Amino acid sequence: MNLDPVTTPGAEIERRIDRFKQELEHAGIDAVLLLQASDLFYFAGTIQQSHLYIPVDGEPLLMVRKDFDRARVESPLKRVAALHSPKQLPDLLRENGQRLPGRLGLELDVLPSNLYFVYQSIFNDAQLADVSPAVRTVRAVKSEYEIGLITQAAALSDQVA
Repeated sequence: MNLDPVTTPGAEIERRIDRFKQELEHAGIDAVLLLQASDLFYFAGTIQQSHLYIPVDGEPLLMVRKDFDRARVESPLKRVAALHSPKQLPDLLRENGQRLPGRLGLELDVLPSNLYFVYQSIFNDAQLADVSPAVRTVRAVKSEYEIGLITQAAALSDQVA
């Protein structure tokens, strides 16, 4: 197995997103907007300042605020767009063939309350819901790829010690 330390393989990201979509569907959430760096890395393969929109019934869209070119290199996602302001999120979603959600998931365990109110005003017709438990559920089950990386890290740690 090729364990490239620089980029996460596209098939790995796709599996993670598919598992996440199952959790979202089970929770009755139409789409999620991920903002936290660790979740962006896990589901998009980059930690560039961005918003990752994952609809239950469509392709994810990575909307990048900073270093668009780097995000395109790091992320295996097919749909990547530039984002200048969170206020343009609904228009950018529509331009990319997405419907606006009736129930939108956010990482409410880490999202500052002032940002919650910003997204509530941007998506004023949507009900906002916490997807933190779904994120943790998906991330808790390690894939063969992740186990390989953990094994490599442990071997390096042994060499250092």
